[in-house]
Amino acid sequence: MPALSKARTPCIARLARELGFASKPTLIRHLDRIDELGPQIDPDLVYPEDWVVFRVTAYRPNIDAPDMVPGDALRGDLSALAESISEAASLTPQDITQPTLSINNLCQRWSVSRKTIERYRRLGLIARRLDLGQGRRSIVFPLSAVEWFETLHADRLGRAARFDRIPQRELARIERWARAYHRRLGCSRSQSALRISQRLGHSHEGVRQVLLRIDEQHSKPIFSEPGPAGDREGLFAIRAQLRGIEPKQIAKHLDRRVSSIGRAMRLTRARLLRELALPQIPVDDDELREALEPQPVQHIEHTHAPQDLAALIDTMRLRTPSVGYEEQVRARAVFLLRRHCGHRIAQIQDRAPSASLLDEIETDLRLITMLKRALLSTQLTLVLSSIENRLGGAIDSLTPTRAAQLVLGGIGVASGAIDRHDPTHGGRIAAPIGLAVNRYAAAQPDVAQPASTGRAMRRIASGIDIPDWTRSVSTWQRWLDPDPRIAGILGQLEERDRVVLVLRYALGEAHPITRRALADLLDTRPIHAARYERAAIRNARTRVRELETVE
Repeated sequence: MPALSKARTPCIARLARELGFASKPTLIRHLDRIDELGPQIDPDLVYPEDWVVFRVTAYRPNIDAPDMVPGDALRGDLSALAESISEAASLTPQDITQPTLSINNLCQRWSVSRKTIERYRRLGLIARRLDLGQGRRSIVFPLSAVEWFETLHADRLGRAARFDRIPQRELARIERWARAYHRRLGCSRSQSALRISQRLGHSHEGVRQVLLRIDEQHSKPIFSEPGPAGDREGLFAIRAQLRGIEPKQIAKHLDRRVSSIGRAMRLTRARLLRELALPQIPVDDDELREALEPQPVQHIEHTHAPQDLAALIDTMRLRTPSVGYEEQVRARAVFLLRRHCGHRIAQIQDRAPSASLLDEIETDLRLITMLKRALLSTQLTLVLSSIENRLGGAIDSLTPTRAAQLVLGGIGVASGAIDRHDPTHGGRIAAPIGLAVNRYAAAQPDVAQPASTGRAMRRIASGIDIPDWTRSVSTWQRWLDPDPRIAGILGQLEERDRVVLVLRYALGEAHPITRRALADLLDTRPIHAARYERAAIRNARTRVRELETVE
């Protein structure tokens, strides 16, 4: 999913946030005005903020001290403003009435890369962001905006189209110089590309790509070094770190440098976060802080999930009272945190994700998981009763395997209903959960034995193991949660290891904390806190294996 562009000018970013609350027809009219405004911007002039607001919204605000926006900055932020408005309007392909071109269409039309198209958006190439359903997004460009951009930047586009047509004589020179730099000076591919780019006047990345193509075409390449670590290695490294393995060991196993593995992990974590497709709507910091202050949000009781099918069904038949106030504040916290995380995810840089930003987002996602577990634990009776009402009898009369599938499936559906619940509209979460589970159960072909037949009812015997439903409350748990066995041996660990694991991975009732906050707590640097965290995981896993061996 393409990342949402962000306006760099403060007043344009503020305008984008404010316009996000308008109706869809109004937002579409704003988009049409932005298309008209683009060609009229003179990059050498300066424009007052109230004039920009008037040109976009047709409403002239009364601003005592309006910001002054340079023309080139305004032109560069128009696409970001249009994309933000498109996202707020949930613009679909059916809403587009004029011809458009996709990024791939423009790459072919101008003979440039997708990265070049990204740079052109900062030069005034205005885009639309379309909602394709199921969390998917795409970027398209109105044909009128494309033709205007071609007129404005004819020379630039001509040079870009000719860039890949490097003469054979120059290619031979690049290859000869690269071989000499590598043989005599021991330069890497990137170092050689930098030297050659400075001599020929090409970009560093352009020459590096040429060297990559040259190596691909030769049986004996100039550089034997592997390419950058990819997504597969990034996933491997993430799983290894969840087992407490040190980065040096991971790098040695993959025959990579530690820095290369670290970058691959950050890129993979960024990709996984973007694929969550969380709502990219900014949340006011004061509003979020207020939502996290209530006691039920600050202290979240640990949710125990039986891993025996009979025990789980018995637990679901016990009516757990749901306190309205607790449910309300926790649902509001989930709602705002999801939006806050989505907005922060959109700020992640494509090529160089910030490790601290990734950690902050992942820490908030762990808190969302804690809150959802607490909410779901009070709705398990509703989930089971909704399923049994649709089946026409007790779920125990089904085979154990099928009963487990229905129970766990119903809990999963209820978890999704919490994600979609908007507490600002009022109402309890029981309503959307009941509707969702009823639809789920109605689609199942099973029929249970009625309880009024006068015959003894079959009951599912104990001893049938099932997965822990608290481990699948949220999609991101598969790469953010540690070994589930660790929670059971916390009392047998040293104090520092126990504190590190409880606070980092929310294994208690308190909020999870970031690695930087952990470093402050331990009075050390974040890099040392990361080392303590990995050591704590290793020690805990070692203790788990020792106990399993004794048993």
